[in-house]
Amino acid sequence: MSVVVRATGWIVSMALMMLSLYSIISSGEVGYQSWIFLLLIPFSVALALSSKEGEIHSNNISEEWDEDEKTEVENNLQVGDFGFDTPVL
Repeated sequence: MSVVVRATGWIVSMALMMLSLYSIISSGEVGYQSWIFLLLIPFSVALALSSKEGEIHSNNISEEWDEDEKTEVENNLQVGDFGFDTPVL
């Protein structure tokens, strides 16, 4: 099924490009119709590139949290220790 979706996406992309070129050649100018065809191309390319056969999605991330890890808080901070209280001229 993935191969069919990818092939359809590429065929639609090529058809939109050809229709845009035909619109430009037949009217002699770049009109709104050719721009519509050109602006629809990214959607068909996204359709062609989005379905990858055989790709395994690993949503199962096993990451352990250390419960013993605590952040150290220093109680004797001065006014300019972090630099956000220092005026910049």
